[in-house]
Amino acid sequence: MADAPVYRITFDRIGRHGGRSGAPAPAPIERALTGDALADSIALYARQFLGSPSFEVVVDLESRNGFIFAGFRTVGSFSIAEVPRG
Repeated sequence: MADAPVYRITFDRIGRHGGRSGAPAPAPIERALTGDALADSIALYARQFLGSPSFEVVVDLESRNGFIFAGFRTVGSFSIAEVPRG
């Protein structure tokens, strides 16, 4: 994965404890992963902010955003930016 782009994931919010009711959003993370591996890595990070053990992370690299769903609710959102190598 040495050639994989590095992405900065900036969260708007995650669950009840990460960016709601005046609380700051979780800190951005950087990952050199793509596709399902990126979604899995975001899920591992997001788990600490969620009350539900069952949720799904959806990543759309084309539109540079993503969402976290638990049941029929959106419990998180984030933007994705490629980090320039340099």
